[in-house]
Amino acid sequence: MILAGDIGGTKTHLALFGLENEKLEIRAEEQFPSGDYPSLQAVIEAFCQQRSVPRIDAACFGIAGPVVDGHCRTTNLPWEI
Repeated sequence: MILAGDIGGTKTHLALFGLENEKLEIRAEEQFPSGDYPSLQAVIEAFCQQRSVPRIDAACFGIAGPVVDGHCRTTNLPWEI
């Protein structure tokens, strides 16, 4: 399973992908209002609580903000990732 996300100041879009016949297929997706959550971790926990999520093997996120030394302080949110 792969968790992918587009993290922005207005909304965070998360999707869970599985490998089926050597192709990625969406298993679940949802949008969250970013400002309603204190962190990306809280959004991910809400996403996982709403469905039965098997073990996540990898994750990839597009984030609005510069990544410096492996950390990102989001541009329009008080989140540090």
